[in-house]
Amino acid sequence: MNNIIQGKTKEIGLKNVFSFIIDGLLLFFLIILGVETIKLGQLVIGFLYFVLSLLIFVPHHFLRVTHSLKIVIIIILFIIVATISGKITPLVEQKYDHFTSKQAFNLTLGGKPFSMEVKEIKYDAQLATESKDTLTTSGSFIVVTVDIINLSPEAAVFKLGANPELIDSQNRHYTLLGEGLTVGKLQPGVAKEVPYTYEVPKDALELKFVVKDSTKIAKSVDLSRY
Repeated sequence: MNNIIQGKTKEIGLKNVFSFIIDGLLLFFLIILGVETIKLGQLVIGFLYFVLSLLIFVPHHFLRVTHSLKIVIIIILFIIVATISGKITPLVEQKYDHFTSKQAFNLTLGGKPFSMEVKEIKYDAQLATESKDTLTTSGSFIVVTVDIINLSPEAAVFKLGANPELIDSQNRHYTLLGEGLTVGKLQPGVAKEVPYTYEVPKDALELKFVVKDSTKIAKSVDLSRY
């Protein structure tokens, strides 16, 4: 008889501990989310997150539901609030540092400093591939050749998280056709010549060569002045 009672007590205890952990994690998550949301200027949404966190302290039997159902209700309400927050959150405008061709600019990748400079731009209606085939286009192929220099005192891997792209005056984005140098070790102070190839329509004007690195500010090179 004693063993049966002890088994039941142990089972109830484990269930309570598990519920306490779930409530604690959910409370911590909602409070942090509320604080960060208020920092972004969404006072009402942040207040709603705090209200949801307070629901965790309300005993589930007061709500006439089980503890599990109370958690499910809080999660559903969280999804609704998060959806509303996402719809009213303004898009963060991308910031740019502007450069011209033959003007070097610095990049930070993986905590390592690099320098890049657009040294040459070629326009052509045909493009020769490595297999010696010739590609044609109704627009233009643009080959942007850059010099990359490792500014750190030791060899460092150069790897762009996103390939450089071209953006025209109509805010159309053109991605890389071939593969430029995305992975590789560069020796300190040695310039590496890398070509980036794009295909654009004939009406693509005021092209910008845009590179994004580990910083929040993208680097934009004005190719129209070349």
